[in-house]
Amino acid sequence: MGRVRWPRWVVVVGIALIALSVGLYVATPDLPEIRQVDLTVLAEKPDGSCEVRWRDPYAPRDRKGTYQCDPDRSALLKGSLYDPDTGHGWDSGWVLAEGAHKGELYSLDQDEDVGGAFVDASDVLLVLGLLVTLTGLIAGGVRAVRLRDGGVSRATVRRAHQLRESAAQVRKDHRRATEAVVAYWAPVHEAQVRATLDRLPVQGLPHARPLRHEGLETVDAVREAAARTPGRLPGLGRRATEQVLAALEHTTARACDQAAVRLDAERPGPDTAALLRALRVLVAAGPEMYRAVERARDLEARLTPELIATAAHPRQGGRWADEWEQAEGRTAARTLHRVLTQAGQEHLARDFAQASVDLLRGADLDPEGLAARADFAQRSTAYYMALEEATGAADRSCSHRTARNGPFPGTDAACDTY
Repeated sequence: MGRVRWPRWVVVVGIALIALSVGLYVATPDLPEIRQVDLTVLAEKPDGSCEVRWRDPYAPRDRKGTYQCDPDRSALLKGSLYDPDTGHGWDSGWVLAEGAHKGELYSLDQDEDVGGAFVDASDVLLVLGLLVTLTGLIAGGVRAVRLRDGGVSRATVRRAHQLRESAAQVRKDHRRATEAVVAYWAPVHEAQVRATLDRLPVQGLPHARPLRHEGLETVDAVREAAARTPGRLPGLGRRATEQVLAALEHTTARACDQAAVRLDAERPGPDTAALLRALRVLVAAGPEMYRAVERARDLEARLTPELIATAAHPRQGGRWADEWEQAEGRTAARTLHRVLTQAGQEHLARDFAQASVDLLRGADLDPEGLAARADFAQRSTAYYMALEEATGAADRSCSHRTARNGPFPGTDAACDTY
């Protein structure tokens, strides 16, 4: 289980205390509407307890009652010093200005205990809530900085993804151009292989006499017969069939080796003309394209999605990263920065973009293929090198070179593409 995210809970508690403070302040009883009046002090004790008379401003009449006078007021306002004839003193007080007790005396001290307690509690909770929230925010900020030590910025992550996508696009474009060459090369190669096999007499195979007796005069005819009746050749038993097929495998492999596709720019057939147009894309891209493809393959191997994810988010499962994960994130971040720095120094993004542009230009769609044929005449060696590079894997995986004794390709491609 992940560790408790205590800075977050501290902030939550602080905000809750502030909310409680606001609630207490709102719940503080409101003071009533009051009005100040003059009080005639009839009698007064040392502690300020007085019997007073006042004029009710809302019902014009004199009223009497008790009131807490200010014992510290000037002596000139007290007793005989204020009114020697009657011995009355003077003070000011408050009467209610609303409600059923309108006009009655009101002491400011009578609601001070309740309202003051609410206000004091609200102030204490507010100060405490602010301190707790500030502590949580500071602790969370420090923790976030520590966790971020193992991560990288969003801009760096975005740059890494873009560079990886560019590398993948270069390889995709190269694969598309190469597959186009293989698609046009396969029928030409197949025709040459079949022509070679058709010229080879059956005498080179074991049990040639019974094969000829069945009308199988050439190696190609034997291959077709083997495709029609797998495991049993006409006129032969199973053991004899196995011997013939073993010899046939070596014969057809040699025929495949001898079948070299020649690019005739003077009198090209439809297939050769299409092959020239497809090859022109690779030739026009030049050796820089091949270097870009190799660099793209190497970059994809180093700039893996796992590396980017670890460098960007040194945590798993939505929990805080532990010390090991932080160290792993920092290592991934350093590796990511190193790869991106090297890619920038080698201008890989630019080279990938240029290679993709060169490969996306497409083959010359001129029906006569004049441009491709003219270009081939100028640099035929480059065309043959491009052909070897593009068809090498397909030639090595050709069905003639395998131990399969299945159908000899007819109108289908003679070799498996990659």
